[in-house]
Amino acid sequence: MVEIEGYEEYREFLEALIRWGDTAMQEISGKWSVQNAFLQVEERAKKGVENGVFSPFLYISLSAGLAQEKKLFLAAVLYSEISAKRFTFSFWKKFWESRDRDIGKRLFYHAHQVLFEYEERGEGEICVRIVPQIFLFLRDGVLMERAVPGMYWYYRYGSELSFLGISARKYDQMRQCMRQIQGRKLLYLHGVWGSGRKLNYAYLAESLGKNLAVVSYEALECAQHWREIQIECILQHGIPVVELPKEEPANLAAVLGWMDREENLFFLGEWEEFPPYRIKERQYLSFAIDAQAVQSDREWAGRLVRAYPWEQEEDRMNFLGRYAFLPGKMEHVLELAKTYALCEGKSEISAQNIKQAVLNSGGHSLQKYAKKVEGIYTMEELILPLQQKEKLFHIVKRVKNKKRVYEDWGFAKKSAYGNGVSMVFAGPPGTGKTMAAQVMAAELGMELYRVELPAVVDKYIGETEKKLNRIFEEAEKSAAILFFDEADVLFSKRTEIKESNDKYNNMEIAFLLQKMEEFDGVSILATNYLQNFDEAFRRRIHDIVDFPMPDECSREKMWRSMIPDRLPMADDIDFVFLARQFAVTGSVIKSALLYASFLAAEALEQVLTMRMLLQGIAHELEKSGKKLRIEDFGEYRDVVGRDEF
Repeated sequence: MVEIEGYEEYREFLEALIRWGDTAMQEISGKWSVQNAFLQVEERAKKGVENGVFSPFLYISLSAGLAQEKKLFLAAVLYSEISAKRFTFSFWKKFWESRDRDIGKRLFYHAHQVLFEYEERGEGEICVRIVPQIFLFLRDGVLMERAVPGMYWYYRYGSELSFLGISARKYDQMRQCMRQIQGRKLLYLHGVWGSGRKLNYAYLAESLGKNLAVVSYEALECAQHWREIQIECILQHGIPVVELPKEEPANLAAVLGWMDREENLFFLGEWEEFPPYRIKERQYLSFAIDAQAVQSDREWAGRLVRAYPWEQEEDRMNFLGRYAFLPGKMEHVLELAKTYALCEGKSEISAQNIKQAVLNSGGHSLQKYAKKVEGIYTMEELILPLQQKEKLFHIVKRVKNKKRVYEDWGFAKKSAYGNGVSMVFAGPPGTGKTMAAQVMAAELGMELYRVELPAVVDKYIGETEKKLNRIFEEAEKSAAILFFDEADVLFSKRTEIKESNDKYNNMEIAFLLQKMEEFDGVSILATNYLQNFDEAFRRRIHDIVDFPMPDECSREKMWRSMIPDRLPMADDIDFVFLARQFAVTGSVIKSALLYASFLAAEALEQVLTMRMLLQGIAHELEKSGKKLRIEDFGEYRDVVGRDEF
């Protein structure tokens, strides 16, 4: 048996292809066979590849997954284009040696819709040509990467893959199903953002010797757009995986229609199931990643964190013990922290870099439903009775240590619900509830989002639950504290069912309680009326912090602490009198001081005086419906002046 020699360059393959096509067009009878002759040309190309000669023809055949008869069709069309001959059905019959005319017709009209373009000429004649991008590659061997909108390369074959924890490992199962199950398939991998969905597809692509492209569903514009993505994936030997939006779009059936010619479709998303009525004549293969198991995967988290240089080992351990991020979020935070360290001229990550990265990491859409509040205050600036302050200290420590207690010490297995921290801040308006939430955010290095419950509660049945569900879903992706302001709107005493609406109001409360128990983060409810909360509700809250009206000593501290260092003040200011005479909250003190400061800015001397502060307190109390009399100013009645009251 004579051993076949391989081509020494791709040009030789094209020359052999032309000789093969010319011979087929001459209709030579006898022992010469079109198919057998093509097999010899292909075999020499394969031998050339073994010797290091790149073959665009074999590359496209492999990338497009062409069976032998479809490779024959591609070769015939390529010959026709190089020879400048129109490829019609009559032309194709010169190459197709089979008694089964129907197979030849199917190959002509449905060989591979992505590789070919069909053009109708006069009198019903149809011509086939290879799409321009692929033809240029097949003819010249030049492979140029194009930027296709809505698509990016997540993984390049041969590059190093990140470690994938066993808790999220699904690619082996996906590959096995693809091998064992016949026919066209739709693979759907679902799980929350950051749980390793794309990484699983990258491992699947690596096992198939391919690159991985991620396509945004929301960026898909039309059938031609999807075709451009397919062409680029064939040229780059890639698998396109479509990332679905959060909710099922109205045009899903149409988009699936654009993809109908694909042998296998790959999707990832957060839906629990792909809509079964949308899947036509395909094997549906669904795989799920358990977010809770991924969050508890200490090996995965440990490997991620150890891959980065740290200033201090204690900072690394604190980061691991503190944040229960999913791997995607954790890697994003670490990359951001590394960037901050490099900008400071350092090669190692510090605790401050991590804090800054956590606050700026984003990755959620919580701002759609809540307002971000900057945590600018410290625990020292918060003026509260000792008991309340110690309770806040304890809550901060509890948040910092919850991962150690629940995961390292095993309490998570004893808990039926989430491992978050929920609390109620109760007290009159202006007593420091919002400020305390800001202090907690600053102490913990977390974002604070204030949810205005009056804006969440909807008159339409079921809408309130939908809004709350979105809020908690987005909060799960972040390191944010949820601060529900004006909680009395929803978290009031549950009513007896006297009217139909009462039943739905109670359902909303029950739903929110359930979401709070499942939430792994920090949630705070602010209320003016703790007495409206029933016993069942109180049992399901971890902590209740009472914010009383400040006493005289606390008020004096507030007056003094709120004075900026650069504010010019007269010598006549009597903070002791202000604290004793006016039983107001911290917010009233702050507003009165600000009002008085603007009066000082208007004055000739531009100095804050006692008279201005008294005018400020009078202005604030009048806003609440209490008009002061001259007698209310005690020994400072002459400072104010009778003519003003």
